[in-house]
Amino acid sequence: MASFMPFGLGPRMCVGINFAVTEAKIALSMILQRYSFTLSPGYVHSPSQFVTIRPQHGVQVILQSL
Repeated sequence: MASFMPFGLGPRMCVGINFAVTEAKIALSMILQRYSFTLSPGYVHSPSQFVTIRPQHGVQVILQSL
């Protein structure tokens, strides 16, 4: 199972994981500063379990520029 994880697990973990996580946080914070988002009125919550619980059909959101 660990071989399919994006950065691996344990002693052979990718050395760039900290940089990638930091870069993702910065990108997300830049997006959230410029947009507001709300759930689409047609969204129906239907959770499914894979490795974690996630929406079966994704999450439909409406982005509005600030």
